[in-house]
Parts: sequence; structure tokens; C-alpha cells
Amino acid sequence: TPPRPWPLPPRGTAGAPGCATAFSPAAIRNEIVRQTGQDPKGIFELSLGRPTMALAKAVLAGESPGGTLPLGGVSAFELAVYELPRGSAGLDFTTMPLRGWDPVVRIREEAKSALVLLRAPGDFIGDLVLLAGGGEQVLYARVRGRLSRELPDALARTVRNGGPEAVRKELLSLTEPPR
Repeated sequence: TPPRPWPLPPRGTAGAPGCATAFSPAAIRNEIVRQTGQDPKGIFELSLGRPTMALAKAVLAGESPGGTLPLGGVSAFELAVYELPRGSAGLDFTTMPLRGWDPVVRIREEAKSALVLLRAPGDFIGDLVLLAGGGEQVLYARVRGRLSRELPDALARTVRNGGPEAVRKELLSLTEPPR
């Protein structure tokens, strides 16, 4: 068999207390229910893996997205947007228990809450999670690739200025053909 591109964890460590917090659209739906006591009323989920992103980049001929976020180097991303029921309390992602992630941005301002997490940052960012809530909307994004070190701060500015919807538009711009 060919060698694996990443090391496997030692046997018996999956799910152990030292393992990283798992992030997925399902995990965020569960967190919304935990904090609000209600299921989201609307759900949009999208996952573009490496093959789909490679195809999109080939079609786009390597052009970078036209938004304000430094999204060059993205090779895969997951995006989920949840509409909260009217009158539900705002979510506070800054209080979530985390393991194996470095929280580099924590925002809690009035009705906005955001958290940007990195795994094993180095010369570049390889794996980033954004959780953002504002008003009646929650956004989860997990972005992988060879990402700019400026991306966490740019995400924080975008959440503060335009909320989760502004981040959603920027990420979806990665899938649009050039104009």
C-alpha cells in the first residue's frame, strides 16, 4: 500500500480527551440546539472538497476571488448557514469548549459572536474554522489549503462590518466564474 500523506494517531486515541474538537455542519446544528433549545428553521450546507475546488480553479483559470477576504490558496471548504427561529437568544461561540484548536479571534459584541480557530499554525494556515452569529443567522465555515496568515483578522473585520452574510457571500464567490 502507498504511504499515507499524514500520520495516523496512535491506536486507542480517537475520541480521547486530548483529541481535537470535531467541527462539521452537524456539530454546529447540535451547538445551536444546545444554546437555544430549538432546531434551526432554515439550513444551507455546502462542502467543496479538493477535487471540486481543483476543477473550479481550472475553469476559473487561477483567478482569485473578487471579494475583500484573502482567499487565495483555498483547496477545500465547508460552509453552512443556519436561520434561527425568531426570538431565539443570540449564540455565544466564545464560550464553547475547545480542544486541539488555537482560538485566534474571539468576538462578543451585542448580538454578534464569532470565533476563528486554527490547527497547528505554521508559515501558512492549513486548516481554519469560523463560527459567526449575528441577528437570526449563524455561519459555520471550515477552510483548508495554503491560506494567508491575514485571513483570521480579515474574517474578524468582515464579521464586525457585515455579519455572517458578508462572509457567506465572499466564500461563495470562490465558486463563481469570472465576470
